[in-house]
Amino acid sequence: MKNPLRPLRRTAPRVRRLAQRLKNGTVGLGAASALQLSARVSLEHTLRLSEQVGALLYRVLRQPRHLALEHLQIAFGDELTPTARAHLARASFVNMARCFCELAKIDEIRARRDEYFEVDGEAHAEALRTAGQPAIIITGHIGNWELLAAYFAWRGFPVAAIARRIHAERINQLLVDLRRRHGVETILRESPHSARQILKALKDNSLLSMVIDKDPHAPSVSVPFFGRMARTPAAAAALAIRQNLPVTAAFIQRRDFGHRITVCPPFVIERSGDVRADIAALTRQFSLTFERQLRRNPAEWVWWHRRGRRARLPHLDLDRDFQYSSSDAVMRRRG
Repeated sequence: MKNPLRPLRRTAPRVRRLAQRLKNGTVGLGAASALQLSARVSLEHTLRLSEQVGALLYRVLRQPRHLALEHLQIAFGDELTPTARAHLARASFVNMARCFCELAKIDEIRARRDEYFEVDGEAHAEALRTAGQPAIIITGHIGNWELLAAYFAWRGFPVAAIARRIHAERINQLLVDLRRRHGVETILRESPHSARQILKALKDNSLLSMVIDKDPHAPSVSVPFFGRMARTPAAAAALAIRQNLPVTAAFIQRRDFGHRITVCPPFVIERSGDVRADIAALTRQFSLTFERQLRRNPAEWVWWHRRGRRARLPHLDLDRDFQYSSSDAVMRRRG
């Protein structure tokens, strides 16, 4: 007997793809409209408006809200009451709305950067500049990470940000164009040209900005994160070890008006002779540094991200699969 559901099974993937395209198009159109609206009012008014928008998103986006509350429970357990977890989850939505609205006002922020930013650890940043070589800055999706990269570019650092392509193509292009306009080159991880772009950034003595707080579809190492093993991108540690690059962490945190940027001392990179083990150990250091920052500033992270839910990859062959090798050809291109 012929299965009457077979035609539906065949068309279901097409329907899902169409629905996703419609969703991405709607999100992109809404984002572009919001950017245009925010550009017409003052920075202070935009920030006040973004608080209301973030609170509304927390109420209407049911699945992300539930994920945020669940992940806060996993991370903090009984350290936080249900009321405190709800407060932090709501604050994370408000922060995302603020970050987006700040991008609409980025030209005004740039003009007012001396009052909008204060920097701790500025000497560590200047040491990277005077060293005359490329370096890696690790950070995460905490605070307004887009402003963090832009601030370094405004200070005269050549900056290249390695980023994941956003499925909503209109938003993806908006961000790429915005970064370029403010001196930040975007290297899309999925691009077939990403390795070549990274090599060029190294040759240009750029700061490579790399986020380490997403479970990647890429070579990764499983390291502790809030008491659980979580897949963490191996790119930053692999580049640092194989290309002999200095690495520091930098974070941005909101204050009453504007942000405080913290540049940490450079990581001490120990070499055992086992490259795979060294990459794993350094990635673990990165994750612990990020977790400490997240515990200090839990209100500004994307708690609805499914961190630590992918299966561990204990047998990942970094030497075979990882594209940023230290081959002779690569080193000659840097020279």
